[in-house]
Amino acid sequence: MVNPDVRPWVEAFAPATVSNLGPGFDCLGLALRERGDTVRARKGEAPGVTILRIEGDGGRLPLDAELNTASVAVRHLLDRFAPKASIELELLKGLPLGSGLGSSGASAAAAVVAADSALQLGLPSEVLVEAARHAEGVACGTPHPDNVAPAIVGGVVLIPSLDPLRLVSLPAPEGLWVTVYTPGCEVKTADARAVLPAAVSVSDCVGQAARLGMLVHALHLGDMQMLGEAVVDTVAEPHRARLIPGYIDAKAAACEAGALCCSISGAGPTTFALAEDEHRAKALLEILEEQYTHAGVPGSGLVDRVGPGARVTSKPLH
Repeated sequence: MVNPDVRPWVEAFAPATVSNLGPGFDCLGLALRERGDTVRARKGEAPGVTILRIEGDGGRLPLDAELNTASVAVRHLLDRFAPKASIELELLKGLPLGSGLGSSGASAAAAVVAADSALQLGLPSEVLVEAARHAEGVACGTPHPDNVAPAIVGGVVLIPSLDPLRLVSLPAPEGLWVTVYTPGCEVKTADARAVLPAAVSVSDCVGQAARLGMLVHALHLGDMQMLGEAVVDTVAEPHRARLIPGYIDAKAAACEAGALCCSISGAGPTTFALAEDEHRAKALLEILEEQYTHAGVPGSGLVDRVGPGARVTSKPLH
């Protein structure tokens, strides 16, 4: 048996993410700063991936390595770059499940960053994103990258191509603040995808494409007002809104109070609003709290900024 003392743990953190950002369905997301998941990884003894412990999930997540996004992502990494290697994982959930904050993606992102460091592979971001994206298929049936890409790369990330995978980092205005509020209800990603229409009208496609182009342009200009105008979703939001009690009124109240925009983060139910300063962002948090409490689904939220991606938080291995 190998002495555990010579198999040091590597700990990595991956942040929560806000994805879609209005018209950027499945191809756009941003990383937050404050909240996220932490994964510890170390070399194991038998080839493969093992999850030893999970905390913070209320016992809901599987320890089965074939069913957990953290282990599936690492398994994908090992299959390609270290097929004989062994990795043991411990997962500390800092994000609620089914929240629309990229919970499953954060676990996968932190896991591949920790495993990459534990094995000292030095793999590029695109490879880590590909592995984490693969794991997202376990959580919702679709290996979308809009959560795992910003969770690993950080900032605002556009994914214009999946085959081959291409990541484009976009600038975030320095004065941009993000208010996120998670009401006390859960929306499973699979359910949120199930309500989407099988076909989209030409006018909706044109409008969505135009707004996505305007959004990217606004980020490059640092134009907050244009950014707010661009964050409009006529494809997914109208159908997902009915899955979130109180969302319509909460959005209206936030926009009336001066939010640049307000929309659904990912599959929901988390609602995000953009603001030009911290004071306004905090006021929007109070408004969302009031609206969702009135709707009978009080939850929790925070005011945050666009932040860096996943990183190793333990001491470097020598």
